[in-house]
Amino acid sequence: MRILLFTTVLLFNYMFSFCQNITGNWQGNIEVNGQQIPIVFHFYKDSSGKTEGKWDSPTQNAKNLPCSDILIKNDSVMIGLKIISGFYEGKFISADSIAGMWHQGKGQLALNITKISNDGAFEQPKRPQTPKPPFNYDVKDVIYSNTDNTMHYGATFTKPFLSPKESAINKKYTAVLLITGSGKQDRDENIFDHKPFAVIADYLTKRGIAVLRVDDRGMGQTTGDFDTSSSEDFAKDVEAGIKYLQSRKDVNSKHIGLIGHSEGGMIAPMVAARDKDVAFVVMLAGTGVPGATINDYQNVLPMENAGMNEVIIQKFIALHHALTDAATFFVNTDDYKNEVSKIYYDWKKKQSPETLDALIKGTDEQVVSSLQNRYSSFHSKWWKFFLIHDPAKDLEKLSVPVLALNGEKDIQVDPKINLPAIEAALKKSTSKKYKTVELPGLNHLFQHCKKCTFEEYGELEETFAPEALKIMGDWIEEVVKK
Repeated sequence: MRILLFTTVLLFNYMFSFCQNITGNWQGNIEVNGQQIPIVFHFYKDSSGKTEGKWDSPTQNAKNLPCSDILIKNDSVMIGLKIISGFYEGKFISADSIAGMWHQGKGQLALNITKISNDGAFEQPKRPQTPKPPFNYDVKDVIYSNTDNTMHYGATFTKPFLSPKESAINKKYTAVLLITGSGKQDRDENIFDHKPFAVIADYLTKRGIAVLRVDDRGMGQTTGDFDTSSSEDFAKDVEAGIKYLQSRKDVNSKHIGLIGHSEGGMIAPMVAARDKDVAFVVMLAGTGVPGATINDYQNVLPMENAGMNEVIIQKFIALHHALTDAATFFVNTDDYKNEVSKIYYDWKKKQSPETLDALIKGTDEQVVSSLQNRYSSFHSKWWKFFLIHDPAKDLEKLSVPVLALNGEKDIQVDPKINLPAIEAALKKSTSKKYKTVELPGLNHLFQHCKKCTFEEYGELEETFAPEALKIMGDWIEEVVKK
């Protein structure tokens, strides 16, 4: 689920009495179009004792790129990134944590980094659940098109090997189509080297269920423009996947289900509400309340964790609402940027010195520029749809079985507000079988977490909790039998 945080204007009031040591490995994430992009720095001393560095962008397969200059002065650090015509600047907020900004071209993005080890060598993360060949089931990469042939989709289809007896009777399998979360994703929903959809497909296929997992628009072998699309467009992509599954002779067309994660958990009911060929729905960290409510929560929680009081948080939320409302109203980007400036200055006039001290860092010009850059994403087709869409209305229209799973420690889609809303909507539906489950100790990616932060997603070795897989598999088998 996409997130926009106000990190660029938070004031850090920390004092340090220790000498800053940057040697070692540091990792953080920048957010681009709703997608988390990991950045890893490696700093070391050369033979003369000078600090040198390299950096990686693992998800973009960029490794050992040179840092052109590294300057450390008191509690500040500046890292040259000449290869991309950019730089990183930040301040130490502890011995192993730096808060800063990634500058590239004319743009800038928040990037907070933490030390992940004390030596100079970067270790590839361990992902023991990622399936590796040879597989004991059939795996085929496929390409199919939508009805009017304007879109082409790259996907992987897995099904159990047929026994001679099953081949003789032309066995048809229950099949599920996996729907990714927000941000441009490949068919494995790859994030921080985790491949949750590959893990889910492997598990379900071994239990006798066929699985189709698909590249998002503009990713891998799928065509189309992701950046100009909304959840409505992605729903049409799901419908094309259902048609493909129906065309296969090895799939039982009456037993085709949808499994959606995060935004995919919102899209699955959207499709099932209007496509009577969907037999069941599994929502993984899906939503039951409007997008604006989800986005408020995503902004409020980090501020609460930072120790801000409720009054200051609500002052920020008032500004946030004004900026997002304007994004849905203004069509012209320049007009919107002018409105952002007006909104900020009008808001500032009404704030106490305590609120401004807590929320504002830098000059007014810097803050306005930062807000214009960050909130411009809300001007997109995706955000305009997401903020006003109410998933409860789709859930109320369902007549098929629904399973909704949410992790107790999810800080992106709060189970405390979403699961009750999902259940309340399903009570109004004609579905005769539905179940909502809050899974203890699991985060948004269904990992057992300890710190339960965004950054921890990549630190954890587990990709997808076994108990979540089992609940899903057991429930699908029960639904299909009935």
